[in-house]
Amino acid sequence: MTKSLKAWCLCLISVQSQGLQNLPGLSGLALGEDDAVNFVQHASHQVGHDRRDPADAEAPFEEPEPKWPELLPRPFHEALVVSIDSEKYKIAEADLKDQGVPAEMVRGFNGKNSNEVQDALALLTKYGNTAKLHSTVSNWMVCLHTSPGKLPDFSAAISEWKNNLFRASPKNVSELLERDQHNCVPKIIAIAAAHVRLWEMLANGQLPKRTDLSNAGEDPWYLIMEEDVDLCPHWRRRIATELSLLPADADVVKLYFFGHWRKEDAAPPVNKSGKLEPSPFLLAQHPLQEFDILKAAMYEMLHGAGWKNVPVAGFYAGTQAYMLKPSGARKLLQSINGRPFQDVDMTMMLSVKNYVWRKVLAHARPFKQLICLSCGVCQFL
Repeated sequence: MTKSLKAWCLCLISVQSQGLQNLPGLSGLALGEDDAVNFVQHASHQVGHDRRDPADAEAPFEEPEPKWPELLPRPFHEALVVSIDSEKYKIAEADLKDQGVPAEMVRGFNGKNSNEVQDALALLTKYGNTAKLHSTVSNWMVCLHTSPGKLPDFSAAISEWKNNLFRASPKNVSELLERDQHNCVPKIIAIAAAHVRLWEMLANGQLPKRTDLSNAGEDPWYLIMEEDVDLCPHWRRRIATELSLLPADADVVKLYFFGHWRKEDAAPPVNKSGKLEPSPFLLAQHPLQEFDILKAAMYEMLHGAGWKNVPVAGFYAGTQAYMLKPSGARKLLQSINGRPFQDVDMTMMLSVKNYVWRKVLAHARPFKQLICLSCGVCQFL
């Protein structure tokens, strides 16, 4: 099976698993009720189907990209890949190079190395993000941290809950780390600090290091990626045609997310050739609104999703792939100062204006084996 065919199947699952192939209620889309179901982005529990928009029905399943990808428009300067593993980075770099995209590695923090965790904690403290904790952060709740393809550690969460049942809640990140008995806390500290360090380097002009900025423009976009991300077929073509439709107040735009979504978060319709059409973007806001999360989960359960397929995450979760400008990086660093500590994706959405592509352009790569059947169904084994 070709790599591009695998990518097609994975991207269809990313879209299907969020209920994002179609947004019910938006002008110009006639959909069945089932299309509104939001599934979690845990691919190991998903079977996705190729249900493209009616407008795309006549298009071939896979069009070849131009022979020379570097000739495609690239409305961002380069890719910055967050990684702690140089070998994994080289794989990501080579894949991007094949698609005509220059890249460089931005070193993250290793959550399994105590010295690096302390360095990560010091960086977050420098930007005023450790003095207090968000109400959703405690030792047991941190163990429920979820990501695509990885279920929460329920046994660790229960154990941490028992251990802290008769103790006052930790007041800051240092206390949270001191009480951690299942190595749940270092990971979220390391992830948060990795992105903060990247923002710092981008804001201060320390990035990029490998490419010439003379033709980059005053405030260019950069593609920020984690190492375990694949980009969907035709992603560059879509960015080239759709990024100009992004609302002007955007500080961050995500190519990928997991968790829930709201159809009322659709960006205003866009004018295409004198005709108003649905925007390609959703405004990523109110990521932890408890009633909305409960309502979305209940909707999914009532429409046939098993409880394992209902997101433990909030809305528009993830930092796997997003675009950011130096001005946006400076704004993020200013905005996180004094904010309660929580998962960095939530911090970003509560700090600056975030949008997401309603049809994802990337997918996380947690998959061990994939079979794409000729009927258009992707099944994970």
